[in-house]
Amino acid sequence: MTFAWWHIPLALLPMLPAFWSILHIWRHQFASPLQRALWLLLVVFVPVLGGLIYIVTGRRKAGDPFP
Repeated sequence: MTFAWWHIPLALLPMLPAFWSILHIWRHQFASPLQRALWLLLVVFVPVLGGLIYIVTGRRKAGDPFP
């Protein structure tokens, strides 16, 4: 099997929700630092599933973005 240029974007596609979730967690405030840390741990250690779970449920729990 040969390696083609399109293998890289195809491999990174499932990681997009995790990347977006990490940025969203980093830029928004939460009720407590523990809540932020737990979401970050979930997204980092279970990237694809954690990112999707955060987008569906955790995004609503995030407060206003930092100024």
